[in-house]
Amino acid sequence: MDSSNFQANRWGHPFNLNHEQTAVWDIGPLHLAVRRLAGEWQLAYRRSDPFAEDYTNWTLQLSNNALVADDYLAMERFVFGQTDALVQLTPLLADRPFVTRPIVPMFVPAGEETSIFISSPLWVAVEVGAPPRRLQEIAVYRPSDTWFGPSTMEGELCYASRTHGRLNFDNIPRQPHRAYTQVIIRNLAAGQLAIERFSLPVPYLSLFEAEDGLLWTELVTLAHTRDTEMATMQLEKAPPALAQNARQVASPRQHSGHNMLVRAFGSLFGG
Repeated sequence: MDSSNFQANRWGHPFNLNHEQTAVWDIGPLHLAVRRLAGEWQLAYRRSDPFAEDYTNWTLQLSNNALVADDYLAMERFVFGQTDALVQLTPLLADRPFVTRPIVPMFVPAGEETSIFISSPLWVAVEVGAPPRRLQEIAVYRPSDTWFGPSTMEGELCYASRTHGRLNFDNIPRQPHRAYTQVIIRNLAAGQLAIERFSLPVPYLSLFEAEDGLLWTELVTLAHTRDTEMATMQLEKAPPALAQNARQVASPRQHSGHNMLVRAFGSLFGG
């Protein structure tokens, strides 16, 4: 079994893995291997440099090769009385918000709005059996940590990312190890809004797979109403129209209503 690049319907579909058989995925910079034995599952992974190239790979191959710990960054064993043949991968968003810093600062005048596209790296959940039992969650690559808030006493620990703040999705590389979000930013305040940094609370977002194999979140609207770091976040029930014939493949890590007040715009303490 070998799946080619950008094959749709690759997430969340279980398949059978025989005894002493190994499934090997290459998803962007992540090389992930899962081996089934009579009384255990073995899981191993390593990563390439996530910024070394524009990854477009999502492949799966099956073999009978044993896993060698020295070939991987990490290797783990999960023991069972007996193993079920079913295995699947489920994509997940990060477990913390992402603080995005545009490479070039952007400004939204009072009364104006803009739509930008950003992306965030995936986590991959390895699940076995029926019903699925989760063995482990693995980041395709581990983003750096950052603190978002006005002081060390107020704010939250987040992941950091940089973005070009593309206004046109045609200018963004398609990468299967990332999730894409269209963010509408409305400046309803009296003054100009400087988008030097903003926080996207991805744990509240779902994941959808479009017919071309790309992963999207719901359409997100951030409404800035006054001169503070807070904004009203509105979540649509579906991804934008660009994600054609999309199906949901993962639920949010945290649940909320479709409207909530979030710390979206503000300072990055110490930087």
